[in-house]
Amino acid sequence: MKKTFGVVLLLIIGIVSGYGQRISRVASGVDVGASFAKGQFAPSLLYYQALHPANSPWIEINGGARVWSYFANDTYLTAPAGNSKEDAMQLSRVTATGISFVMGANFKLAKVIDLGVNADLLGISFGKRRNAIYRLASPESVKDSLSLELNGEDVGIAPANLNVIPFLKNKNNGQAEAFIRVWVSPQLAIKAGYVWGQVSYRADMKLNNGQKRFSTNYQMPYVAITIPLYN
Repeated sequence: MKKTFGVVLLLIIGIVSGYGQRISRVASGVDVGASFAKGQFAPSLLYYQALHPANSPWIEINGGARVWSYFANDTYLTAPAGNSKEDAMQLSRVTATGISFVMGANFKLAKVIDLGVNADLLGISFGKRRNAIYRLASPESVKDSLSLELNGEDVGIAPANLNVIPFLKNKNNGQAEAFIRVWVSPQLAIKAGYVWGQVSYRADMKLNNGQKRFSTNYQMPYVAITIPLYN
C-alpha cells in the first residue's frame, strides 16, 4: 500500500509540474486536524502553499510543513528486514512528535471541492525515551550473546530523529494522506481523508542482525478544518 501511494503521488506531482511552467497565483492555508482509531490518536497541523498553473486552474502542486504527534497504547515495534524482521519491541505506550517537509498535489473537482494527496519527505522527530521489552522471534537461531541476554528484558528506546520518505522506507517516522476538502465558505473548509503513518524507535545499541530501529505502521481516518491565509 505504501509503495502504491508513493507511485501515485509522484505521478500526480509529475503531471502537475508538467502543466505548471507558468504560475498564475499562489495560495496558502493551514489544516488543523487529527486522525484516530481505537487506542491511537494523531493530531497534526499542516501549513501549505499551493501553486496554480495559469493554463490549468483545476490542478495545483503544494508544499509546506507538517507538525504531528502520535499516541498509542500496547504497541509492538518490529525490526524492518533480514533474519531479525520478526524481532520486536513491546511498548505499553508510544508518544512521538515530529516536524516534516511535505509535498503533495490536488485536483479541483468543482469550485468548492478539492481531491488530493500529500506525504512527508524529510523530517525530524523526538519523544520520551522509554523502556521496551525486547523479544526475539527465534532465539534458538541467534548467535549474538548480547541479544540473547536482553531477550525478554527492558531495553531503552526513543523515537528515531532523522526521517526520510517514510511512506516508502521502513524505519522512519512520518505520514501521508489522501483527502477531500469541501469549502463551506471562502474563509473555511472541511477536510476528511485517510492517513498512512509510520512510527519508528531507535534502540540504545545494535541488537540481533545489527538492528537498532524498530517500527510499526498505522492507518486511520482523518478530519480537519482548513483556514486560508491569503489568496
